Amino acid sequence: MPRIDMDAYEDDWDEDDPSPVRRSRELSPAARAKIDQLDSARVVAVDRGRVTVLYEGEVVEAPLAGTMRGTKTAVGDHVRVRAPRNESDVPRIVEVLDRDTVLTRTGDDSQDDERIIVANADQVVVVLAADHLELGARFLDRVMVAASVGGLDTAICVNRCDLIGDRSVIDDLAARYARLDVRLCVTSAVEGDGVDELLELLAGTWSAFAGHSGVGKSTLFNLIVPEANRDVGEVGPRGGRHTTTASRAMHVDAVDAWLVDTPGVRSFGLGQLGPRDLARHFPELAALDCPMDDCIHDGEPGCKIASAQIHPERLASYRRLLASLRGG
Repeated sequence: MPRIDMDAYEDDWDEDDPSPVRRSRELSPAARAKIDQLDSARVVAVDRGRVTVLYEGEVVEAPLAGTMRGTKTAVGDHVRVRAPRNESDVPRIVEVLDRDTVLTRTGDDSQDDERIIVANADQVVVVLAADHLELGARFLDRVMVAASVGGLDTAICVNRCDLIGDRSVIDDLAARYARLDVRLCVTSAVEGDGVDELLELLAGTWSAFAGHSGVGKSTLFNLIVPEANRDVGEVGPRGGRHTTTASRAMHVDAVDAWLVDTPGVRSFGLGQLGPRDLARHFPELAALDCPMDDCIHDGEPGCKIASAQIHPERLASYRRLLASLRGG
């Protein structure tokens, strides 16, 4: 099979926008009370400035009200909506509510320009290619850190299992993350295998797919949500071809869930995180009872990492990320 070339990945997160700085709007008590009485809606798509929401059970376009110009929204946002004033009018967003969870990334580990992938989701499902698991696991560990920072759970979907003969590599990966209570399913989007297990993993949640281009996110999305009609690209000689250019959430009727398909990325930066904060988002390291409260497990006196039961690949991943956040 063609190798996946990291430099070939397209990186078109059009609506994976920089984390917005909310404008401070001073409202009178009467205006505040009026807004609080408005109906709420949920953003299900943002594409080149066009915002689509789930409003009164219907998916409709809802532009920002004039007072909201310059405000950025993300898929998953809860918003207050002003009802149409007449038959030719449309609902308009007048407020973006505070987020309970948020998954963000930066361009690379040296930047702090946070880009929002999804807001208010329950979990991120990282889709990995079975024939490139070593590369995928490094990406997975990055997403797990970002999910922990933003308050989301992480689950794993190993796709393209039809492309490997020896499934022991999948078993090894499953055992590694089972220690951390991370759920995992195995699928073949081409052959339709494992879809029931994936649906069970999604049931009753708001979830977002994340992964490199070419791992089969859009093909899986189309299997689960046939009406989605997402474009699916062939795997070319330089690896996966990017097909999804804007995030969109759609309802998964079979299990009463919402699923967000997201564009593939070249990199998943953690520049929003300081080196001293990284260990808190590796559960097996956060659980260590080291004498120093701010121990980063890099030679501090009394550090318990030498006697800890940590999978060597996870420890190596932590050390790579720590070095990168330090600028090494």
